[in-house]
Amino acid sequence: MKKTRILLMWAIPIAAIVSCNNLDFKKTKSGVLYKILSTGNPKDSLAKPGQIMKFNVISKLNDSVLYTSYGKMPGFVRVPNSMETEYSPAEVFPLLRKGDSVVVVTLTDSIIAKGQGEQLPPGTKKGDRLSTTFKILELFSNDSLARLDYDAEMKKDEPRRQKESAEQEIKMQEQQKVDLQKEMAEYKQSGEIDKELKAMEAYLDAKKIHAQKTGMGVFVDIKLQGDGPAIDSGKVVTIKYTGRKIDTDSIFQSNTYSFVLGKMQVIQGWEQGLQLFKKGGKGTLYIPGFLAYGSKVAPGSPFKPFEPLMFDVEVMDVKDNTPPPVNQ
Repeated sequence: MKKTRILLMWAIPIAAIVSCNNLDFKKTKSGVLYKILSTGNPKDSLAKPGQIMKFNVISKLNDSVLYTSYGKMPGFVRVPNSMETEYSPAEVFPLLRKGDSVVVVTLTDSIIAKGQGEQLPPGTKKGDRLSTTFKILELFSNDSLARLDYDAEMKKDEPRRQKESAEQEIKMQEQQKVDLQKEMAEYKQSGEIDKELKAMEAYLDAKKIHAQKTGMGVFVDIKLQGDGPAIDSGKVVTIKYTGRKIDTDSIFQSNTYSFVLGKMQVIQGWEQGLQLFKKGGKGTLYIPGFLAYGSKVAPGSPFKPFEPLMFDVEVMDVKDNTPPPVNQ
């Protein structure tokens, strides 16, 4: 019975593949299943090791699409020799020519058994199958020809990549804002915010520093507000600064830094406090620890959790953020 169960376990994914009149799947030497769906010109030569293959691809985990290159940048890969393709979709490349389409199927159990489990996509489990459909667009005999075509495809795909990158950046920033709100709520509930604000107020009173408090709790001593463009969300801001640890009055960094305000590129103390200045402005930001690096101090950081900081700042420039144009 044990042997039968093992056979049935393997039969489930294979049956899913070879059903619906797909009984003509073939096997490579190492056991990769493949089926050539359409063929190019039979007079064209098959791919040879060392050539550069250009292709479109759709890869699936069971019936879920993991990736498709259609509408994106085609793939480019050097055709390997037979010694480099043990139980890999690339094992079928020497069987293909320009214009061919092929579906290649590998089984998770076999991939793991061959010690290649680290190559599996996240979420893959035993009994799953990976199917990859290739459409061979071109075969290049040398790197120079492939590079010319690759560069042309990259240029054509650039607007899509820029748009996708911008969309991903927006999603990341939205998630960071959600995380920040959650973090601030936790600090408030624990009493950390009230404790730090009282400590900062006591420090400023003792030093006889008259600073303006922002809504979130940054204290700003404005020495010169500036008379240029105002700092606002979305502006590119260049700041010359010296950072000090309030507890020890020791300098930890002096530099000049440019960033886009409102995109979570700097600590919240900067995001909030700098908006009181214009270009040419000078002053000092007194930042409670929860608006600096909070409790999540990175390993090797020079800061302690909830360490309050102060920054002497000079606003060197404020200008509009003008991203490169995207051709639609």
